[in-house]
Amino acid sequence: MAGNPYFKSVLWLLGFGGMGYGLMLLTEPNAEKIERIKASASGSKPSADDQKKALFMKKLQEAATTSTPLYRVRPQDNKKDS
Repeated sequence: MAGNPYFKSVLWLLGFGGMGYGLMLLTEPNAEKIERIKASASGSKPSADDQKKALFMKKLQEAATTSTPLYRVRPQDNKKDS
């Protein structure tokens, strides 16, 4: 019976499915872990990447409200804030 490929396939399926289910239960965060993660993330300073994304979104919002194309650079926007 161990030579039957269908039987082996079902055993492998049950084995890996059971391991996956066990890992899912093992790594599932509980409510207090989620609250701890939220509390630690909300008070932190935004990273440089987050600041770039926020600036990009601001530029997109400004471009959406005006009729000038986004790729046209105005001279006053070309200067960097020092």
